[in-house]
Amino acid sequence: MVNGTRSAAQVLSAVRKAARISGYTVRQLPKRGKGSHTIWVVLDAQGSEIGRIGLTGHAGQQSQAVTRSNEQALEKLFGEGWLDR
Repeated sequence: MVNGTRSAAQVLSAVRKAARISGYTVRQLPKRGKGSHTIWVVLDAQGSEIGRIGLTGHAGQQSQAVTRSNEQALEKLFGEGWLDR
């Protein structure tokens, strides 16, 4: 489980790094999430969606609940504790 909170930029950077290591790509969906939130998807080599997360659009740290939710959403792809690596 992730220790502490992360900003949306930190989570996105970690997702991109983990995806690159695993041979996946990360793209933002063209439609925005609710309010200032954005939706990001992880795609496999064939372009199929294999994971997704929602990130806040404001500066600063996300809540611990949102940070944990992001980690859990992609844990099956990147392994336990991937956000702390």
